[in-house]
Amino acid sequence: MNIKKGNPLQKGSTKQKDGYNFAIASAAEIIDLLLYAPKADEPEYRIELTEAYKTGDVFSVHISGIYLDRYLYCYEVDGRKIIDPYAKTITGCEVFGKDENRQHLSRVCLSKYDWEDDTAPEIPYHDSVFYKCSVRGLTASKTSKVRHKGTFSGVVEKLPYLKELGITAVLFMPLYEFDEIGKFPQLYDNGYGKYASGPIAGRINYWGYTKGFYFAPKASFAWTGRKKADYTAEMKDMVKAFHKEGMEVLMEMHFQDEPVDFILDCLHYWVTEYHIDGIHLFAGEAALNAAARDALLAKTKLITVFWNGEKKHYKNMANYNAGFMNVARKFLKGDENQLGDFVNVSRYNPVQSANINYITSHDGFTLFDLVSYDRKHNEANGEGNADGENFNNSWNCGTEGPSKKKKIQHLRLRQMKNALMLVLLSQGTPLLLAGDECCNSQAGNNNPYCVDSELSWVSWNSRGMAAEMTAFAKELIAFRKQYKILHMPKQLLSYDSLSCGYPDISCHGSSAWYNTMESYNRHIGMMYYGRYAYIEDLCQQGNADADTFLYIAYNMHWEEHELALPIGYNECDWQVALCSGDKGSAVLGKDGKTVHVKPRCIAVLTGLRKKKEKLNFLFLLCPSVTIPERSFIRASYDTGQSELEAACRAAVDHIMLEGGTAKEAAEIIGARAVEMTQQYILDGIDPPKSDITMNTAKTPTPLYDSGRLHHSISYEIEEG
Repeated sequence: MNIKKGNPLQKGSTKQKDGYNFAIASAAEIIDLLLYAPKADEPEYRIELTEAYKTGDVFSVHISGIYLDRYLYCYEVDGRKIIDPYAKTITGCEVFGKDENRQHLSRVCLSKYDWEDDTAPEIPYHDSVFYKCSVRGLTASKTSKVRHKGTFSGVVEKLPYLKELGITAVLFMPLYEFDEIGKFPQLYDNGYGKYASGPIAGRINYWGYTKGFYFAPKASFAWTGRKKADYTAEMKDMVKAFHKEGMEVLMEMHFQDEPVDFILDCLHYWVTEYHIDGIHLFAGEAALNAAARDALLAKTKLITVFWNGEKKHYKNMANYNAGFMNVARKFLKGDENQLGDFVNVSRYNPVQSANINYITSHDGFTLFDLVSYDRKHNEANGEGNADGENFNNSWNCGTEGPSKKKKIQHLRLRQMKNALMLVLLSQGTPLLLAGDECCNSQAGNNNPYCVDSELSWVSWNSRGMAAEMTAFAKELIAFRKQYKILHMPKQLLSYDSLSCGYPDISCHGSSAWYNTMESYNRHIGMMYYGRYAYIEDLCQQGNADADTFLYIAYNMHWEEHELALPIGYNECDWQVALCSGDKGSAVLGKDGKTVHVKPRCIAVLTGLRKKKEKLNFLFLLCPSVTIPERSFIRASYDTGQSELEAACRAAVDHIMLEGGTAKEAAEIIGARAVEMTQQYILDGIDPPKSDITMNTAKTPTPLYDSGRLHHSISYEIEEG
């Protein structure tokens, strides 16, 4: 064995061509590196690192002449065993919530892993649908019907379900080796960092928002963890399986007082070693700004509680938008003075970062409990029901907790559907809490951070109300994906910014084009014009027609309301596409200008603009003049017919919506016709020439070269 001073910049253990490098930060004067053979209880090698191996406060050593791939290691300071903060695996943690009563060691290096042709999907935020869960909680219940319960492999077994549901990315609660029961005293009593909220005796930190070893996947989340010291391949298998299905893997990382360079090292590691697509980052402002500017993380989704870093544009950054949750919950249960706030949050889509919208998360009620409980019921947490949020903006629909009354069950089902529609029909990135789509309940517990049981695990209900909710969630997600206007890359402006004839989004009340935002109002119609998505993205994905209108009728009142449709039956063929209520909860008026919406109901109408008889603009512009048809004029019409028809529609809308005159409308059509014809000529056509023209011409294309032809194109408006 050859030993020399190593590279202090390569923290942790690193295999190199000529040996192995170890580096650890410590304020101690002497530290021992202990190397263990596989399954050995005592170290085979003890290497004393003195000041000679120190650069600043970093000890580093390079070892060669020996094969250490399968060895395990730790450090010792003053007789106390220390785990490397950069450890890539931790032994003795294979069973969740139990201390294996053995020393904790780390592998010197990981086994080689074949990623095959793994490619990150790189789905934009606005095209994403997030699903939040715990690896353990997703499949630990017997109702999950998977073989490998509570593990990475168990998640893979659920992939077909998630794919069918329409999920594009799963946001996992912490996946690193966190300390759920106080296994790692060094995390709270040494210089590595003071533990802010240590484990509570007799309770398990089920969520994982504690300090931990941030470079090591959680051993108890691996089915192979009890059999192999290197269980990391199982997590990589999970990520690779997601990518093969075109889905992304995101994870939460909860830092407390770690330095910025450590946090960046950690993020780089998960992105490069595990191909993680995004990280929900709990850290200080300095670390957030550094991550936002980091070139290696430029395509990695970085989510924070609130991002406003330096007022710059970082489209890989996103806000975890609790503001949407608070407004949506109040609007859902019919609180006063929420209509204007909801309209604002539903269209909020900032340019400097993305926006994650949710109505339920891990912290708080599940969706079923949100409509079933007025008060928290946290007795199982062992804190006398004193923990958890007291103000949840929930409503039990008339009965606290479970109810056998059909009326209450139907109301709760409708409210849950309403909640999903509030999230999925808003701009930004929707996030669903795992199990909400199948009526998962935590019996009114809004803070089960320390409950590792069926209470906190997802209950995979598949009958009755749960089955109807799951089917509705699939339909709703598919609908959102179909219509790009519902998930635009930037904020809609609420006016006709592209001269399409209608605004990108508009609000309507009892009268069209007039919305009332009084405090007592709880209903509104919001119309989206699909052409804006078509213009913004000519390579639009999905089946939505560019001339499709969407009209979302929101009625969170306990009374029925009539909302005005801004485009009547003579212009648009309206159909009810989605509704949170039973059949007949949204009915179109006989005049084709209104929609009647039942109490506490949301309906989505689609309308395809009716085709008008095609216009011959030569006749339109010159009705009484007999001019022989010119081939280049006819050709310009044939190639730009749709554009001219759009100009005609804009002209008609100018009269109907803005009170314009017929002459002004004709000028819109004429100007566009001239522009089309001139452009056709400039693109290189060679029109026929008379003998007189050719006898006096100096080039074969005199009319084209001189510009006299395209400058001669004009229009006249003849009244009468």
